[in-house]
Amino acid sequence: MIHVAIIIITFRRHQGLVKLLNELGRQQSQEPTRQFRLTAIIVDNDSDGSAATSIAPFKMDDTIDIHYIFEPTRGIPIARNTGIAEIPDDAEYFCFIDDDEWPGPTWIDEMLRTQIATGADCVLGAVIPVYPATASKWLVESRIFNSWQFADQAPLKAAASNNVMISTAFIRRSRIQFDERMRMTGGSDYLFFRQAVEHGMRIVWSSAAPVYEDVPKSRMTLRWIFQRQFRLGNTFSLSERLVGTHVGLLKLGLKGVARVGLGVVMLPALIFSPYYGMRAIVHILRGVGIVAGSYGHIHQEYSTEGLVRDRSTQEKR
Repeated sequence: MIHVAIIIITFRRHQGLVKLLNELGRQQSQEPTRQFRLTAIIVDNDSDGSAATSIAPFKMDDTIDIHYIFEPTRGIPIARNTGIAEIPDDAEYFCFIDDDEWPGPTWIDEMLRTQIATGADCVLGAVIPVYPATASKWLVESRIFNSWQFADQAPLKAAASNNVMISTAFIRRSRIQFDERMRMTGGSDYLFFRQAVEHGMRIVWSSAAPVYEDVPKSRMTLRWIFQRQFRLGNTFSLSERLVGTHVGLLKLGLKGVARVGLGVVMLPALIFSPYYGMRAIVHILRGVGIVAGSYGHIHQEYSTEGLVRDRSTQEKR
């Protein structure tokens, strides 16, 4: 029986966490030769420990093993590293899934099916947005909240931590961790998988292992979308500052300028196409984020300080 640990970083999302744990308890195998058992590692990043109440009923159920960890130091990469440190010794794989997402009943089974078929170190799946009834038709048609889509078992060079399964042996062998210097910027998963690929990680896509994510009204605003796209571009530059080279940062800055130019050329698409119009906006904002990061401006998405100049990130390790 394959042992899979599921790391869930949570912060004051009672309903989402309960829904996710309910769905994890319904996971099932489609093949007798692919049996598994699950351990949910819940890392509570709220200083009040609010998740303890949410998970109490699940500890009474033997469907899934619950391991609760209180991590009072705020920061997503800190909480992720705490979760990895708590993976049971006999867990062959571990997954990351967000506390506002939930899987279908064959999620783990499909992840394992893809891993067994390919021998990959990492399996990535889609995140399907679920919109409120009052969602803007233009935003839905723009597909700005849609995740990547690839052919089944397609090899990839990048991944994210919102729907992924990783070989425990690979991480223990490579000793890669999430960079805690990015605790308030976001994007530490981008850097994590960049470093993992440099260490030889093989990533493949599983088309049959999606998870679903509620898109709250608070995110369905142009202000939120613009800030997120700027931050994503800024993350690329920050990652290059932390582990890259001056030449790499220069090349990245030039790519950022090119993306801005492409976005400006595409802007007229706003008149007739939500999808291509939004792609133009994405190119501009990510490009600006890249260029700003190249000059030392680091966007602190999870800090009240907003856009700051952080000279300390300019030092290479």
